[in-house]
Amino acid sequence: MKSRALAVTFTSLCLLACSGTSGGQSTPLDQDSGAESGVADAGGDDALLPDADAGTPADVGADGDGGDGGDGGGSVDGGADTGHAPSDATADTSTTESGPADGPPFAAGTVCNATGVKRTPPTRLKNVIVILMENENYGSVNGSKTKAPYINQLASQCGVATAYDDTCFGTDNLVSLPHYLALTSGSNCNTGLDQTGTGCIIDDNDATSHTLSTASIFSQVKSWKSYQEGMPSACDKSSGGAYATKHNPAAYYSTLAGCAANDVTIATLTCNATTTNTACSPAPSNAFTQDLANDTLAEFTLVTPTLDNDMHDGTITQADNWLSTYVPRILASKAYLRGDVAVFILWDEQNTANVGGPTPNVFLSPYITAGSTSATPFNHFAVLRAWENALGIATYLGCASGTQPGGGACPAGSTADVRAALNF
Repeated sequence: MKSRALAVTFTSLCLLACSGTSGGQSTPLDQDSGAESGVADAGGDDALLPDADAGTPADVGADGDGGDGGDGGGSVDGGADTGHAPSDATADTSTTESGPADGPPFAAGTVCNATGVKRTPPTRLKNVIVILMENENYGSVNGSKTKAPYINQLASQCGVATAYDDTCFGTDNLVSLPHYLALTSGSNCNTGLDQTGTGCIIDDNDATSHTLSTASIFSQVKSWKSYQEGMPSACDKSSGGAYATKHNPAAYYSTLAGCAANDVTIATLTCNATTTNTACSPAPSNAFTQDLANDTLAEFTLVTPTLDNDMHDGTITQADNWLSTYVPRILASKAYLRGDVAVFILWDEQNTANVGGPTPNVFLSPYITAGSTSATPFNHFAVLRAWENALGIATYLGCASGTQPGGGACPAGSTADVRAALNF
């Protein structure tokens, strides 16, 4: 993110179940986005990939039939969640389909659930994929069909939260790095939060300057990978070129094992900054795409583009083209079509100094009803809690538990049930 004197706080997205829970309700998005909701082109996985000749994303519209830790450092709010079972606050006359425990699998071409039949998600997922983008306000991306047609196509086909707010911190001088740390460990401090506590990181300095000794989502899971585009060397603690260490949280956890093996580089793509619906070049072939193709995804995967491709230094369109190059490969993977994967496309903070405003986002899962949206507030802490819940981790870190490391209140919405809000 861009450094600013004013802090951007994260408001939590307390997404309610698609059927509704107290405080908000999931409703269909406006479908007038140019997104296709019909059946994808026949032809298998290739139909999901951008057309290199035409320079446009392929039809990723339809959905086929289908059914269906380790150490932490924070306390669990109200006891550990052992599963996820969204409940309807209002009568639901739709039928519910569910498949075998391992998933249907879903048909090639599936993005989210466009069948009109509500699906029951599994209690536990096998994989979480997070793509982190930079420094934009919600309305600059979500709803900006001219600059970000692919992101808005995904939003209409899947789910978004209109109140995923920048409310993790209460002061106005926090920048990118504290947000990445809050998202992955429940705080930017060893104890406490924001600027009050021990070991608090409140700047964007490299990991050679300071680290945290706390647990993180990386240390909680059985396996993890962090794919850092343009990183000079594995687990690089110093910025270089279009790689910014401040956007690589794994490098800042001093007690994290296996960083050199799991925090790896992927080659930089060149993406058009002005022309939409244009595949980046060269076609990606790297450790991430190999894990997708070989069905060897880690439990938790973080993908960070370069400063040029994540909206930090480059344009919204440039990042949209980057996503349209990578995301179809995720959607075509065996793991996604089995219903094992949830994909979180997130932004670290806003682009203005408005404390508490919403950040862009898109949530992808074969269980999310196409066009779902939730207006219930939540923040990065609630999303961390959702990852932990989805991966069967009983201990919530930091403010994902509702309590700061070492004690203290957390921002409202920090323990919202994001999975129930969007039904995945």
